[in-house]
Amino acid sequence: MNLPGRYKLPPGKALKCKMLLYGLKQSAFGWHEMISGWLLEHGFENLDTDGVTFKQESTKLDRTISTILLTIHVDDAIVATNDDKYYQKFMDELGTSFELNASGKLTWFLECKVEQDLVKSTVQMSQEKYFNDVLKRFKMSDANAVHTPCEANQHVQASESSSMEHRDPNVISNYQQAVGSCMFLTVFTRGDCAFAVNQCVRFMANPGPTHIAAIRRVLRYLVGTTSLGLTFTRTSGAHANQLYATADADHAGADDRRSVSRWAVLLN
Repeated sequence: MNLPGRYKLPPGKALKCKMLLYGLKQSAFGWHEMISGWLLEHGFENLDTDGVTFKQESTKLDRTISTILLTIHVDDAIVATNDDKYYQKFMDELGTSFELNASGKLTWFLECKVEQDLVKSTVQMSQEKYFNDVLKRFKMSDANAVHTPCEANQHVQASESSSMEHRDPNVISNYQQAVGSCMFLTVFTRGDCAFAVNQCVRFMANPGPTHIAAIRRVLRYLVGTTSLGLTFTRTSGAHANQLYATADADHAGADDRRSVSRWAVLLN
């Protein structure tokens, strides 16, 4: 930390930050420790499968169970419940300790649009606005669309990286930003781009022309598929909540002869 204005530190002295400030690398951990501590004190349990999702249940006199599920991302949160009164009581308690901004029905979360159809029992998630912002940022909005995120049998290799004397910091920075933007999509709503983006991630420090062409192809694929996303459908009968999984591998990569595995897991 630097002292403000005309103040100067004596030789051999340093400043200590006595509270967490927004933007410090330690702040997210400190905030999570505080909010999770509050939730545990108020009867929530942390799910073993997910460190940021919490659950609270209460059994009524008629033996029905009221449930609240809460998942947090830094200072944003989604709450799901089957009992409005139980939910409102929780929100009132939370409001006594934290400043809240309740947005009502879930429509947007972390650049993702959420559409709920109670009649059809579906939930749709898409990132079309984010897609368009990314394409605009990298001047790819008017690019010709392609039908796949990568070419068939594509294997970008380390030997295609730029030599030390031809490295351009601006090119590397733009490449890293493009790959990072696409990574955000693959872990949220666009798993169909995961393999293509994964190949580009390996060359973040030193991309060559073929690596740049590979990430540009991913962006061109997004040009024609901006409206695609995920749809969750309530199922009933024998197929309700059944888990389906498929897996495949490329049988020895071009660089190190190691196979790359990929899988898809489907639920509802």
